[in-house]
Amino acid sequence: MKKLIILTLTLFISFLNASEWLSVEDCIELAFKNNLNILKNSFYQRQSEIQVNQSWSALYPSLSANASTSNSGPLVSEPANSMNWSINGSLNQSIYRPGMYTGIKLAGERLVASEFSNKTLENEIRASVEKLYFKILASDTLIGVYQANILLSDEQIAKMEQLVELGIRRKSDLLKANVQRGTFQSQLVRERESLASAKRALNILMGREPDIEFNLQHMAVDQISVPDFQAAVDRMIENNPEIKRLKSLIAQQEISLTISKEAYLPSIYGSYSYSRSNAPAGMGNYIENDRVSLNLSIDIFDGFKKSQNIEINQLNLSEAQVNYDARMRELTESLLNQYNTLETQNNLIEIHQTNLVSAREDLAVVSEHYANGLSTVLDLTDAQVAVLESETNLLRDLYTRKQIEAEIQKLLGSL
Repeated sequence: MKKLIILTLTLFISFLNASEWLSVEDCIELAFKNNLNILKNSFYQRQSEIQVNQSWSALYPSLSANASTSNSGPLVSEPANSMNWSINGSLNQSIYRPGMYTGIKLAGERLVASEFSNKTLENEIRASVEKLYFKILASDTLIGVYQANILLSDEQIAKMEQLVELGIRRKSDLLKANVQRGTFQSQLVRERESLASAKRALNILMGREPDIEFNLQHMAVDQISVPDFQAAVDRMIENNPEIKRLKSLIAQQEISLTISKEAYLPSIYGSYSYSRSNAPAGMGNYIENDRVSLNLSIDIFDGFKKSQNIEINQLNLSEAQVNYDARMRELTESLLNQYNTLETQNNLIEIHQTNLVSAREDLAVVSEHYANGLSTVLDLTDAQVAVLESETNLLRDLYTRKQIEAEIQKLLGSL
Protein backbone atom coordinates (compact mmCIF):
# COMPACT_ATOMS: atom_id res chain seq x y z
CA MET A 1 0.00 0.00 0.00
CA LYS A 2 2.84 2.38 0.90
CA LYS A 3 4.48 1.66 -2.44
CA LEU A 4 1.23 2.43 -4.28
CA ILE A 5 0.85 5.74 -2.39
CA ILE A 6 4.42 6.77 -3.26
CA LEU A 7 3.89 5.92 -6.93
CA THR A 8 0.63 7.90 -6.98
CA LEU A 9 2.29 10.91 -5.38
CA THR A 10 5.12 10.75 -7.92
CA LEU A 11 2.71 10.78 -10.84
CA PHE A 12 0.68 13.60 -9.25
CA ILE A 13 3.78 15.76 -8.78
CA SER A 14 4.74 15.08 -12.39
CA PHE A 15 1.27 16.24 -13.42
CA LEU A 16 1.61 19.51 -11.51
CA ASN A 17 5.05 20.28 -12.92
CA ALA A 18 4.16 19.61 -16.54
CA SER A 19 4.39 22.68 -18.75
CA GLU A 20 2.25 21.25 -21.54
CA TRP A 21 -0.09 18.28 -21.77
CA LEU A 22 -0.78 16.67 -25.13
CA SER A 23 -3.13 13.90 -26.21
CA VAL A 24 -2.20 11.49 -28.98
CA GLU A 25 -4.50 13.36 -31.36
CA ASP A 26 -2.81 16.65 -30.42
CA CYS A 27 0.56 15.16 -31.32
CA ILE A 28 -0.72 13.79 -34.62
CA GLU A 29 -2.31 17.12 -35.51
CA LEU A 30 0.95 18.97 -34.83
CA ALA A 31 2.90 16.45 -36.90
CA PHE A 32 0.52 16.84 -39.85
CA LYS A 33 0.57 20.63 -39.54
CA ASN A 34 4.33 21.15 -39.23
CA ASN A 35 5.94 18.20 -41.00
CA LEU A 36 7.93 19.49 -43.99
CA ASN A 37 7.52 16.28 -45.99
CA ILE A 38 3.73 16.64 -45.85
CA LEU A 39 4.13 20.26 -46.95
CA LYS A 40 6.26 19.21 -49.93
CA ASN A 41 3.76 16.52 -50.88
CA SER A 42 0.97 19.09 -50.83
CA PHE A 43 2.93 21.05 -53.45
CA TYR A 44 3.21 17.95 -55.63
CA GLN A 45 -0.50 17.28 -55.28
CA ARG A 46 -1.34 20.85 -56.29
CA GLN A 47 0.90 20.47 -59.34
CA SER A 48 -1.00 17.31 -60.28
CA GLU A 49 -4.30 19.17 -59.96
CA ILE A 50 -3.01 21.89 -62.31
CA GLN A 51 -1.86 19.24 -64.79
CA VAL A 52 -5.38 17.79 -64.82
CA ASN A 53 -6.76 21.22 -65.71
CA GLN A 54 -4.12 21.58 -68.41
CA SER A 55 -5.11 18.24 -69.95
CA TRP A 56 -8.73 19.37 -70.18
CA SER A 57 -7.68 22.62 -71.86
CA ALA A 58 -6.62 20.55 -74.88
CA LEU A 59 -10.34 20.13 -75.68
CA TYR A 60 -10.97 23.86 -75.90
CA PRO A 61 -10.66 25.83 -79.15
CA SER A 62 -7.98 28.46 -79.65
CA LEU A 63 -8.99 31.94 -80.77
CA SER A 64 -6.70 34.63 -82.19
CA ALA A 65 -7.13 38.11 -83.69
CA ASN A 66 -4.86 40.48 -85.56
CA ALA A 67 -5.07 44.06 -86.83
CA SER A 68 -2.56 46.03 -88.91
CA THR A 69 -2.18 49.30 -90.74
CA SER A 70 0.49 50.64 -93.07
CA ASN A 71 1.29 53.59 -95.25
CA SER A 72 3.46 53.38 -98.34
CA GLY A 73 4.55 55.76 -101.07
CA PRO A 74 6.48 59.00 -101.32
CA LEU A 75 6.59 61.15 -98.23
CA VAL A 76 4.54 63.77 -100.00
CA SER A 77 1.74 61.36 -100.85
CA GLU A 78 -1.69 61.92 -99.45
CA PRO A 79 -2.32 59.58 -96.45
CA ALA A 80 -5.92 59.15 -97.44
CA ASN A 81 -4.85 57.65 -100.75
CA SER A 82 -2.03 55.39 -99.47
CA MET A 83 -3.17 54.12 -96.02
CA ASN A 84 -3.80 50.34 -95.91
CA TRP A 85 -5.44 48.47 -93.07
CA SER A 86 -6.62 44.95 -92.31
CA ILE A 87 -8.14 42.91 -89.51
CA ASN A 88 -8.47 39.15 -89.22
CA GLY A 89 -9.41 36.52 -86.69
CA SER A 90 -9.25 32.75 -86.56
CA LEU A 91 -10.66 29.91 -84.49
CA ASN A 92 -8.93 26.52 -84.40
CA GLN A 93 -10.33 23.36 -82.86
CA SER A 94 -8.56 20.02 -82.42
CA ILE A 95 -11.08 17.27 -83.04
CA TYR A 96 -8.69 14.42 -82.38
CA ARG A 97 -4.99 13.86 -82.00
CA PRO A 98 -3.11 10.94 -80.42
CA GLY A 99 -3.29 11.14 -76.63
CA MET A 100 -5.78 14.00 -76.64
CA TYR A 101 -8.46 12.20 -74.60
CA THR A 102 -6.37 9.49 -72.93
CA GLY A 103 -4.05 12.23 -71.70
CA ILE A 104 -6.90 13.42 -69.48
CA LYS A 105 -7.14 9.95 -67.94
CA LEU A 106 -3.38 9.88 -67.43
CA ALA A 107 -3.39 13.23 -65.62
CA GLY A 108 -6.27 12.01 -63.46
CA GLU A 109 -4.38 8.85 -62.47
CA ARG A 110 -1.31 10.92 -61.61
CA LEU A 111 -3.46 13.02 -59.32
CA VAL A 112 -4.85 9.87 -57.68
CA ALA A 113 -1.32 8.53 -57.16
CA SER A 114 -0.30 11.84 -55.62
CA GLU A 115 -3.23 11.71 -53.19
CA PHE A 116 -2.38 8.15 -52.14
CA SER A 117 1.26 9.16 -51.72
CA ASN A 118 0.12 11.85 -49.28
CA LYS A 119 -2.05 9.36 -47.40
CA THR A 120 0.85 6.91 -47.21
CA LEU A 121 3.07 9.56 -45.67
CA GLU A 122 0.35 10.60 -43.22
CA ASN A 123 -0.17 6.95 -42.30
CA GLU A 124 3.53 6.51 -41.56
CA ILE A 125 3.72 9.72 -39.53
CA ARG A 126 0.65 8.80 -37.50
CA ALA A 127 2.08 5.35 -36.70
CA SER A 128 5.46 6.88 -35.76
CA VAL A 129 3.75 9.38 -33.46
CA GLU A 130 1.72 6.66 -31.75
CA LYS A 131 4.76 4.41 -31.23
CA LEU A 132 6.75 7.26 -29.68
CA TYR A 133 3.70 8.26 -27.64
CA PHE A 134 3.41 4.80 -26.07
CA LYS A 135 7.16 4.58 -25.60
CA ILE A 136 7.09 7.85 -23.63
CA LEU A 137 4.12 6.67 -21.55
CA ALA A 138 5.98 3.44 -20.78
CA SER A 139 9.08 5.34 -19.68
CA ASP A 140 7.00 7.73 -17.57
CA THR A 141 5.34 4.83 -15.77
CA LEU A 142 8.56 2.87 -15.29
CA ILE A 143 10.32 5.94 -13.90
CA GLY A 144 7.56 6.18 -11.31
CA VAL A 145 8.06 2.51 -10.42
CA TYR A 146 11.84 2.92 -10.10
CA GLN A 147 11.49 6.06 -7.97
CA ALA A 148 9.05 4.31 -5.65
CA ASN A 149 11.42 1.38 -5.21
CA ILE A 150 14.35 3.69 -4.50
CA LEU A 151 12.36 5.40 -1.76
CA LEU A 152 11.49 2.05 -0.22
CA SER A 153 15.12 0.98 -0.48
CA ASP A 154 16.15 4.11 1.40
CA GLU A 155 13.76 3.21 4.20
CA GLN A 156 15.11 -0.34 4.38
CA ILE A 157 18.72 0.83 4.34
CA ALA A 158 18.01 3.23 7.20
CA LYS A 159 16.49 0.38 9.21
CA MET A 160 19.38 -1.90 8.27
CA GLU A 161 21.93 0.64 9.52
CA GLN A 162 20.19 0.69 12.87
CA LEU A 163 20.18 -3.12 13.03
CA VAL A 164 23.87 -3.26 12.12
CA GLU A 165 24.71 -0.79 14.87
CA LEU A 166 22.78 -2.96 17.32
CA GLY A 167 24.62 -6.05 16.08
CA ILE A 168 21.43 -7.75 14.95
CA ARG A 169 22.41 -7.75 11.24
CA ARG A 170 25.74 -8.12 9.51
CA LYS A 171 27.40 -5.24 7.65
CA SER A 172 27.49 -7.38 4.50
CA ASP A 173 23.68 -7.33 4.51
CA LEU A 174 23.79 -3.53 4.55
CA LEU A 175 26.29 -3.46 1.69
CA LYS A 176 24.11 -5.78 -0.40
CA ALA A 177 21.11 -3.55 0.23
CA ASN A 178 23.13 -0.56 -0.99
CA VAL A 179 24.14 -2.49 -4.10
CA GLN A 180 20.50 -3.26 -4.79
CA ARG A 181 19.62 0.42 -4.41
CA GLY A 182 22.36 1.24 -6.92
CA THR A 183 20.74 -1.17 -9.36
CA PHE A 184 17.45 0.68 -8.99
CA GLN A 185 19.23 3.99 -9.55
CA SER A 186 20.96 2.77 -12.71
CA GLN A 187 17.63 1.58 -14.07
CA LEU A 188 16.15 5.00 -13.31
CA VAL A 189 19.02 6.82 -15.04
CA ARG A 190 18.75 4.67 -18.17
CA GLU A 191 14.98 5.09 -18.30
CA ARG A 192 15.25 8.86 -17.94
CA GLU A 193 17.66 9.00 -20.85
CA SER A 194 15.32 6.81 -22.90
CA LEU A 195 12.44 9.14 -22.04
CA ALA A 196 14.41 12.27 -22.99
CA SER A 197 15.46 10.70 -26.30
CA ALA A 198 11.88 9.70 -27.16
CA LYS A 199 10.59 13.18 -26.31
CA ARG A 200 13.22 14.79 -28.53
CA ALA A 201 12.25 12.48 -31.37
CA LEU A 202 8.55 13.25 -30.93
CA ASN A 203 9.23 17.00 -30.86
CA ILE A 204 11.12 16.74 -34.15
CA LEU A 205 8.32 14.65 -35.65
CA MET A 206 5.84 17.36 -34.60
CA GLY A 207 7.99 20.02 -36.30
CA ARG A 208 9.16 21.62 -33.06
CA GLU A 209 12.46 22.32 -31.33
CA PRO A 210 13.77 19.12 -29.69
CA ASP A 211 14.11 20.63 -26.21
CA ILE A 212 10.49 21.77 -25.73
CA GLU A 213 9.10 20.32 -22.51
CA PHE A 214 5.75 18.52 -22.53
CA ASN A 215 3.86 15.66 -20.93
CA LEU A 216 1.42 13.20 -22.43
CA GLN A 217 -2.05 12.25 -21.33
CA HIS A 218 -2.20 8.66 -20.17
CA MET A 219 -4.16 6.08 -22.15
CA ALA A 220 -5.51 2.65 -21.35
CA VAL A 221 -3.13 0.01 -22.68
CA ASP A 222 -4.69 -3.19 -21.37
CA GLN A 223 -6.83 -3.71 -24.50
CA ILE A 224 -6.16 -3.63 -28.24
CA SER A 225 -8.40 -4.05 -31.29
CA VAL A 226 -7.14 -5.83 -34.41
CA PRO A 227 -8.90 -8.25 -36.80
CA ASP A 228 -7.77 -11.83 -37.38
CA PHE A 229 -4.92 -12.28 -39.83
CA GLN A 230 -6.89 -13.21 -42.96
CA ALA A 231 -9.33 -10.36 -42.43
CA ALA A 232 -6.34 -8.09 -41.89
CA VAL A 233 -4.83 -9.14 -45.24
CA ASP A 234 -8.12 -8.39 -47.00
CA ARG A 235 -8.36 -4.99 -45.33
CA MET A 236 -4.76 -4.20 -46.18
CA ILE A 237 -5.34 -4.94 -49.87
CA GLU A 238 -8.50 -2.83 -49.84
CA ASN A 239 -7.39 0.16 -47.75
CA ASN A 240 -3.60 0.45 -47.64
CA PRO A 241 -2.75 3.73 -49.45
CA GLU A 242 0.63 2.46 -50.62
CA ILE A 243 -1.02 -0.50 -52.36
CA LYS A 244 -3.55 1.86 -53.93
CA ARG A 245 -0.73 4.10 -55.13
CA LEU A 246 1.02 1.13 -56.77
CA LYS A 247 -2.24 0.13 -58.46
CA SER A 248 -2.54 3.69 -59.74
CA LEU A 249 1.00 3.51 -61.13
CA ILE A 250 0.02 0.37 -63.05
CA ALA A 251 -3.03 2.20 -64.42
CA GLN A 252 -0.77 5.08 -65.48
CA GLN A 253 1.50 2.74 -67.42
CA GLU A 254 -1.50 1.10 -69.09
CA ILE A 255 -2.72 4.53 -70.23
CA SER A 256 0.77 5.49 -71.41
CA LEU A 257 0.88 2.29 -73.47
CA THR A 258 -2.50 3.17 -75.00
CA ILE A 259 -1.23 6.66 -75.88
CA SER A 260 1.85 5.23 -77.58
CA LYS A 261 -0.38 2.96 -79.70
CA GLU A 262 -2.61 5.91 -80.60
CA ALA A 263 0.40 7.54 -82.25
CA TYR A 264 -0.42 5.54 -85.40
CA LEU A 265 -3.81 7.28 -85.69
CA PRO A 266 -4.32 10.50 -87.68
CA SER A 267 -4.80 13.96 -86.23
CA ILE A 268 -7.97 15.84 -87.18
CA TYR A 269 -8.60 19.51 -86.60
CA GLY A 270 -10.80 22.22 -88.06
CA SER A 271 -10.49 25.98 -88.35
CA TYR A 272 -12.45 29.07 -89.30
CA SER A 273 -10.92 32.42 -90.24
CA TYR A 274 -12.31 35.82 -91.19
CA SER A 275 -10.50 38.86 -92.58
CA ARG A 276 -11.38 42.40 -93.70
CA SER A 277 -9.16 45.00 -95.35
CA ASN A 278 -9.51 48.28 -97.18
CA ALA A 279 -10.29 48.04 -100.89
CA PRO A 280 -8.27 49.66 -103.66
CA ALA A 281 -9.61 52.94 -104.93
CA GLY A 282 -12.76 52.56 -106.95
CA MET A 283 -13.58 49.04 -105.60
CA GLY A 284 -15.77 49.88 -102.61
CA ASN A 285 -15.11 50.55 -98.97
CA TYR A 286 -13.49 47.24 -97.97
CA ILE A 287 -12.90 43.61 -98.87
CA GLU A 288 -13.87 40.77 -96.57
CA ASN A 289 -13.18 37.07 -96.70
CA ASP A 290 -13.80 34.00 -94.54
CA ARG A 291 -12.64 30.41 -94.68
CA VAL A 292 -13.61 27.07 -93.15
CA SER A 293 -11.22 24.14 -93.27
CA LEU A 294 -10.98 20.56 -92.02
CA ASN A 295 -7.55 18.95 -91.88
CA LEU A 296 -6.41 15.39 -91.45
CA SER A 297 -2.76 14.46 -91.06
CA ILE A 298 -0.92 11.23 -90.38
CA ASP A 299 2.74 10.35 -90.01
CA ILE A 300 3.80 7.75 -92.55
CA PHE A 301 7.25 6.93 -91.22
CA ASP A 302 9.31 8.31 -88.33
CA GLY A 303 12.21 5.89 -88.10
CA PHE A 304 10.47 3.25 -85.92
CA LYS A 305 10.06 5.75 -83.09
CA LYS A 306 6.42 4.80 -82.50
CA SER A 307 7.10 1.08 -82.23
CA GLN A 308 10.01 1.71 -79.89
CA ASN A 309 7.83 3.90 -77.67
CA ILE A 310 5.28 1.07 -77.50
CA GLU A 311 8.00 -1.38 -76.49
CA ILE A 312 9.31 0.99 -73.80
CA ASN A 313 5.83 1.48 -72.35
CA GLN A 314 5.22 -2.28 -72.35
CA LEU A 315 8.41 -2.71 -70.33
CA ASN A 316 7.37 0.08 -67.97
CA LEU A 317 4.01 -1.62 -67.46
CA SER A 318 5.69 -4.95 -66.71
CA GLU A 319 8.02 -3.23 -64.26
CA ALA A 320 5.08 -1.56 -62.48
CA GLN A 321 3.31 -4.92 -62.16
CA VAL A 322 6.46 -6.58 -60.80
CA ASN A 323 6.92 -3.74 -58.30
CA TYR A 324 3.33 -4.19 -57.16
CA ASP A 325 3.70 -7.95 -56.70
CA ALA A 326 7.00 -7.58 -54.86
CA ARG A 327 5.67 -4.90 -52.54
CA MET A 328 2.53 -6.93 -51.85
CA ARG A 329 4.70 -9.86 -50.72
CA GLU A 330 6.77 -7.54 -48.53
CA LEU A 331 3.71 -5.97 -46.91
CA THR A 332 2.08 -9.36 -46.35
CA GLU A 333 5.28 -10.64 -44.76
CA SER A 334 5.48 -7.54 -42.57
CA LEU A 335 1.86 -8.01 -41.50
CA LEU A 336 2.48 -11.68 -40.69
CA ASN A 337 5.56 -10.76 -38.66
CA GLN A 338 3.56 -8.19 -36.70
CA TYR A 339 0.86 -10.76 -35.91
CA ASN A 340 3.47 -13.31 -34.82
CA THR A 341 5.08 -10.66 -32.62
CA LEU A 342 1.65 -9.77 -31.24
CA GLU A 343 0.99 -13.41 -30.34
CA THR A 344 4.35 -13.61 -28.59
CA GLN A 345 3.60 -10.39 -26.74
CA ASN A 346 0.20 -11.70 -25.60
CA ASN A 347 1.89 -14.83 -24.23
CA LEU A 348 4.49 -12.75 -22.41
CA ILE A 349 1.77 -10.56 -20.91
CA GLU A 350 -0.02 -13.63 -19.53
CA ILE A 351 3.25 -14.95 -18.10
CA HIS A 352 4.19 -11.66 -16.48
CA GLN A 353 0.68 -11.15 -15.10
CA THR A 354 0.96 -14.54 -13.40
CA ASN A 355 4.47 -13.73 -12.21
CA LEU A 356 3.33 -10.40 -10.77
CA VAL A 357 0.52 -12.02 -8.80
CA SER A 358 2.93 -14.61 -7.41
CA ALA A 359 5.61 -12.02 -6.67
CA ARG A 360 3.18 -9.82 -4.77
CA GLU A 361 1.93 -12.76 -2.72
CA ASP A 362 5.51 -13.77 -1.99
CA LEU A 363 6.38 -10.21 -0.95
CA ALA A 364 3.43 -10.15 1.44
CA VAL A 365 4.56 -13.42 3.03
CA VAL A 366 8.21 -12.37 3.26
CA SER A 367 7.26 -8.98 4.71
CA GLU A 368 5.24 -10.69 7.42
CA HIS A 369 8.10 -13.09 8.16
CA TYR A 370 10.57 -10.22 8.26
CA ALA A 371 8.39 -8.33 10.71
CA ASN A 372 8.40 -11.43 12.93
CA GLY A 373 12.14 -11.95 12.57
CA LEU A 374 11.72 -15.11 10.48
CA SER A 375 13.47 -13.81 7.34
CA THR A 376 16.37 -11.51 6.54
CA VAL A 377 16.43 -8.16 4.83
CA LEU A 378 17.97 -9.88 1.83
CA ASP A 379 14.91 -12.09 1.56
CA LEU A 380 12.77 -8.96 1.70
CA THR A 381 14.92 -7.19 -0.89
CA ASP A 382 14.80 -10.19 -3.22
CA ALA A 383 11.01 -10.27 -2.93
CA GLN A 384 10.81 -6.56 -3.73
CA VAL A 385 13.11 -7.01 -6.73
CA ALA A 386 10.89 -9.82 -8.00
CA VAL A 387 7.85 -7.54 -7.81
CA LEU A 388 9.74 -4.74 -9.55
CA GLU A 389 10.90 -7.01 -12.35
CA SER A 390 7.41 -8.43 -12.84
CA GLU A 391 5.85 -4.95 -12.90
CA THR A 392 8.52 -3.66 -15.27
CA ASN A 393 8.18 -6.59 -17.65
CA LEU A 394 4.39 -6.38 -17.66
CA LEU A 395 4.36 -2.62 -18.29
CA ARG A 396 6.88 -2.92 -21.10
CA ASP A 397 4.89 -5.71 -22.71
CA LEU A 398 1.62 -3.78 -22.52
CA TYR A 399 3.08 -0.66 -24.12
CA THR A 400 5.01 -2.70 -26.67
CA ARG A 401 1.76 -4.40 -27.65
CA LYS A 402 0.15 -0.98 -28.24
CA GLN A 403 3.07 -0.08 -30.51
CA ILE A 404 2.54 -3.32 -32.43
CA GLU A 405 -1.15 -2.45 -32.75
CA ALA A 406 -0.20 0.94 -34.24
CA GLU A 407 2.06 -0.76 -36.78
CA ILE A 408 -0.70 -3.21 -37.75
CA GLN A 409 -3.21 -0.40 -38.17
CA LYS A 410 -0.71 1.42 -40.38
CA LEU A 411 -0.40 -1.62 -42.64
CA LEU A 412 -4.19 -1.94 -42.77
CA GLY A 413 -4.55 1.71 -43.74
CA SER A 414 -6.86 2.19 -40.76
CA LEU A 415 -5.03 5.04 -39.03
